[in-house]
Amino acid sequence: MKRLFSFLLIVLMLLPTVGIFGCAEEQTEKTVLRVCNCEDYIDEDLLDEFEAEYPNIEVVYSTYGTNENLYNELVINPNSYDLVVPSEYMIEKLAVEGRIQKLDFAKIANYEDNISPFIKDRLKGITLKNGSLYDYMVGYMWGTMGWVYNTETVSVDDVKNWHSPFENPKLAKKITIKDAVRDSYLVGLAMTYEDELYQNAGNNEKITEILNRTDKKAIDEVGTMLTSLKPMLYGFEVDSGKNDIILGRIDAYVAWSGDAAYAIDVAAGEYEEEQVETLRALSYYVPEEGSNIWFDGFVMPSGSKNHDAVYKFLEFITRPETVYRNMDYTGYTSMIANGEFELEDEDGNTYQTTIFDEFIASYDVGVGNGEFVNFDYFFGGSGYDIYVSEDDFGRLIAQYPTADIVERCAVMSYFDGESLMAINEMWEGVKGETFPVWLIIVFAAFIVLLAIFIILYRNKEKIKWFKLPERKTTYAERKGLKVIKREEIKN
Repeated sequence: MKRLFSFLLIVLMLLPTVGIFGCAEEQTEKTVLRVCNCEDYIDEDLLDEFEAEYPNIEVVYSTYGTNENLYNELVINPNSYDLVVPSEYMIEKLAVEGRIQKLDFAKIANYEDNISPFIKDRLKGITLKNGSLYDYMVGYMWGTMGWVYNTETVSVDDVKNWHSPFENPKLAKKITIKDAVRDSYLVGLAMTYEDELYQNAGNNEKITEILNRTDKKAIDEVGTMLTSLKPMLYGFEVDSGKNDIILGRIDAYVAWSGDAAYAIDVAAGEYEEEQVETLRALSYYVPEEGSNIWFDGFVMPSGSKNHDAVYKFLEFITRPETVYRNMDYTGYTSMIANGEFELEDEDGNTYQTTIFDEFIASYDVGVGNGEFVNFDYFFGGSGYDIYVSEDDFGRLIAQYPTADIVERCAVMSYFDGESLMAINEMWEGVKGETFPVWLIIVFAAFIVLLAIFIILYRNKEKIKWFKLPERKTTYAERKGLKVIKREEIKN
């Protein structure tokens, strides 16, 4: 009886302790949400606000350089992240290889109502073995690729085609192209098959086929074309081009449209926190023969298990008010087109608005020589018109391309197998970073053999078969005789 009483007493004494520590553990334990995105591609204040709204979730945010870098990381460690933001061709590749999961849009409030109908149809049109591209991604940003140029030194005629800037001697060492194989390969294809693209103007299906060719002839010709551009290049870049043109180091560069909008605004002094010493008038143009239309989206890697946190984040990042703030920060254009949200004016008064209303409010409507531009195709419905001056047109199409621009742009497909290897080898050759494959193999074999020899030589005393055979003695040496002179025997 005494033993039972003592046991119960110990249990009662431990209960408060267990309860306290149990509560403490419950309060401090958080779900870690690992998100990987491109550099400069989100307003990171939004991450803090998400954590404030969901205090039981901690966001660990990191960035990657290119889609190919991200792919390699996911292959090496499928459990690296819960959410990543690749481009459409890489999402297609990841989906086909089973490296990402299908998404349940019912868990993301208002997403399907607010996404642009144009974007939805375009993504659903990219069919995969198990569904469409739309099923695997939550739309983030989208846009085009074209030329950003300094209007003080470069005319619009100098950027109407992909090859035009390279034919202007004044632009020598004043041009950059992307240090991303997929994007620069498309530019090379457009330059190589320029005549064929013009012949098929208006036929988006044929334009898409041309800008996704991977046969040996195309790869070889693109390699020759890109190599011929190098004497005119300031260099290859991924994110530094916008700063180079803002600071006047270059006068034209191949840009994604969001970077173009950002560069135009900063160079014009629109960002108080990023003032530049010399203001510059920049603009943007999508070459007339054809270009790339790209779609970046949030996808969930196959190794992710934090589904509840993932869907909470996706719902947060696609809210219209969050979308508007993120667009304002990055310069990129969201795939979210609809939905009202609340903003505060300069006097502290709140008002209801939409993404389109805020978009047109940033332009000088009805000022100068210009034209009406219609965006019904993107927002859906009718009445989505804006009058824009000639000076603002480049900035406007960097944010929202017109329907005719979209028609001449192609979605990039992913490359695999022998095509991928051949294109990567070509690209490395263009950049001058590799030797011929056979030479690399011979050199590597030589290094391995040399390393083996050095190891063996350093351990020769320990290796019996490495010792040299003893020299056989002569008769004179065995008898201790000394040879004084040798005379030639004459017949």
